[in-house]
Amino acid sequence: MKNLFVLLLFLLINSLQAQGTEEKAIFSNVNFSVLSGMSFNSSPTVGGSICLEVKANITSNINTKISVGYTKLFDKISYDIKNYKFVSFSGISKYVTRLYAVDRIKYTIIPITIGAEYFISKTKLAPFVLFEAGYNFSSAFAEGNTYDGIAGTYDTVDEIPDEYNKNASALEDGSSITLGIGAGVKYLLTETIDVNFRYVYRYNEAIINNHQFLIGFTF
Repeated sequence: MKNLFVLLLFLLINSLQAQGTEEKAIFSNVNFSVLSGMSFNSSPTVGGSICLEVKANITSNINTKISVGYTKLFDKISYDIKNYKFVSFSGISKYVTRLYAVDRIKYTIIPITIGAEYFISKTKLAPFVLFEAGYNFSSAFAEGNTYDGIAGTYDTVDEIPDEYNKNASALEDGSSITLGIGAGVKYLLTETIDVNFRYVYRYNEAIINNHQFLIGFTF
């Protein structure tokens, strides 16, 4: 991944040095993109993504952009949470042991990023590379199956086995820095609308890294 970052930096610098005299003024061309697709770390746990972007030209081949999105990402992980619950019915009160068998973590993420696109050519079918950096505002939820009474029911808290007589530790929400690097292609439909397809590999500081495939329109 480090080599990809170095290559992208080289392309950006080379493009800036090679610009001719027929350049548009900086920020003279502003566009909006709407994209959707999938995000995943491994194929059995595919989530969805939506991305909204505003971009403006720096040179004829380089755009700067700011993005906000919404992503559901799943981490395939297994572990057990042991605790108890208090049940009262028809005047009878019991402490019931409970096992929650977690089989994956669902992250709901709102990423906000800034970045740049470098267009390798400015043809009707134009390939590009991109870089993004920003922050994930995230929440996490452990998904799995619940088994009540697995280690018995009891009349008092003191009778509950020690491994069930405790509170589960809080789940980290996953909010953290994110970096993305990728490549794509855009196809010009009209003078003002193009189709945009891209792949992004995303590094997330506090949670699993993920692959992202997005397709959408730029206006």
